[in-house]
Amino acid sequence: MKRAFIVFFLVFISFLNASFLIDVYHKDYGVIDRTVLVFDTRPQYEILKHESDLQINLIKCRKDVSLQKLDIINSKVITGLDYLVSEDKVMVMIDINTTQLLITGERYKVEGMELQGDVFKLVLDIFISTNPKTLSELTSYASFYETTGNIELTDKYNKLVVELHDKIKDQQENGTAQFTQDVTKKEQLKITDKLKSSVKNLSTKFDYKLIGVALGIIILLVIIIIIIIKLARRKTSAFDMDKDSIRPTDGFADRTYLEQVVKKLAAKNWEIEEIAKEIELPFEEVQKIIAPDLEQELEHL
Repeated sequence: MKRAFIVFFLVFISFLNASFLIDVYHKDYGVIDRTVLVFDTRPQYEILKHESDLQINLIKCRKDVSLQKLDIINSKVITGLDYLVSEDKVMVMIDINTTQLLITGERYKVEGMELQGDVFKLVLDIFISTNPKTLSELTSYASFYETTGNIELTDKYNKLVVELHDKIKDQQENGTAQFTQDVTKKEQLKITDKLKSSVKNLSTKFDYKLIGVALGIIILLVIIIIIIIKLARRKTSAFDMDKDSIRPTDGFADRTYLEQVVKKLAAKNWEIEEIAKEIELPFEEVQKIIAPDLEQELEHL
C-alpha cells in the first residue's frame, strides 16, 4: 500500500512539472509556412528533420484533447498535422509537401524561434523553396517578411519582384514583336510556296505545244485587228469632213426634199439660222424657201 502511494505521488509530481500543449496553428505564405505550437510553460523539445516530415518531440508534455489530426490542402509547404501521444511524451508530426520538392529539386529549410509571454510559443518557419527565383516565389518571400515585420528583407524582395516583373514585361513585348515577324515571314513563305506550287502544277498540266499554238493564234488575231484598223482609217479619209459636222459636203439631198424639210422645220418654229445650219444651206436660200413672196418684194425694192 505504501509502495502504491509512492508511485502515485511520483506520477502526480511529474504531471505537475509537465508542460501542456494548448494549441497549434499555421499561416500559409505561398512557398513559406509558419506553424506555431502554444504551451502553458516552456517544454523540453527536440526538432527532427526528415525527408518527408518534421518531427517535434515534446518531453514530459501533455496536449489538449481537442487537438486532432488535420489535413491541409492547397498548400505548397505542408500537407497535414498529426499527434502521437505516450505516457510522458507528445510527438507533433508535420507532413511536408514532397511533390513541390520534386518540382523545385530543393530541400526544405526550417527556422525556429521562441516567444515567451503569458504563454510560450514555439515558432517554426518552413521554407519549401530556399532559393526563390520566380515571380510568385519572390512575392511569397516579400509578403512573409512584411507580415512578420522584417523591413530590411521586405524591401530586398520587393525590389527583386519589381526587377523581375520589368524583365518579364520586356521579354513579353520583344517576344510579341518577334512572334509577329515570324508569323509574317511564315505567311509570306506560304504564299510564295503556293504560287510556286500553282505554277508547277500548271506547267505539268499543259503541253508546251498547246501553249505554242495558243500564242500563235493570239499573234494572228492581233495582226488581223491591226489590218482592220488601218483599212477603216483609209475609208474614213476618203470623205471630206467638216470641222463642225460629220456629214459629207457633196450635198444634203435633192432640191424638192430640201424644201420639204425646210418647211417642216419652219412649221415647228425653228429659226432660219438653225434650219440653215441643220441642213447646211445658206441663210438666204432657206429664207427664200420659207417666204418666196418676201424675197420677190425685196428684189423690186
